[in-house]
Amino acid sequence: EYIENLRRGIYKLGKGAFFKFFLGAIVSNYWMAKIPTDRNFINILNYMYAYSFYLYFDFAGYSFMAVGTSYIFGIKTPDNFNIPYLSHDIKEFWNRWHMSLSFWFRDFIYTRIVMSFIKNKVFKNKYTASYIGFIITMFTMGAWHGTQRHYLVYGLYHGILICFTDYFERKSKWYKSVKNNEKWDTVFTFVTFNLVCFGFLIFSGKLFI
Repeated sequence: EYIENLRRGIYKLGKGAFFKFFLGAIVSNYWMAKIPTDRNFINILNYMYAYSFYLYFDFAGYSFMAVGTSYIFGIKTPDNFNIPYLSHDIKEFWNRWHMSLSFWFRDFIYTRIVMSFIKNKVFKNKYTASYIGFIITMFTMGAWHGTQRHYLVYGLYHGILICFTDYFERKSKWYKSVKNNEKWDTVFTFVTFNLVCFGFLIFSGKLFI
């Protein structure tokens, strides 16, 4: 069993190093660094995508290296990223991105808030309780990164997105009729990716300069 863990550990360590030191470095040095500093729509859009890819390769790279190291020492640690940019919707994204943090906030913040709302009958509608819970949880996650305006707006942005996504997917007959369609799934993935990238643009603070 240890040989298998060692093999997987070396693979994950190598994958992380490739993400961090090769792909991340390429994006940083040959994409982000070459974006003109003039503030216009094209440059901001270009930065949005570059920063989103850099953040993923850098952060996921560190995470894979940490997981790989733990496997090498015989400790099975779950992956922290699972191809998040291929998510079908924003809820799925948060089940694939920085999973250790998002699952902690889900279990210890969101669940407890909603259970408290329901137990104390703060809201009559369970969906209202859930949506307020989403917004508080994501706002808190934003504040966890820092109290600067862009972090707080980032958290609020994702809280609202999750609420809208859940409402749309529950209420839209059209969505229910096409959600299993492969072509529309590609569209939903594309839209989700762009919404996520815009969120990272907010997170970067570039919108508030």
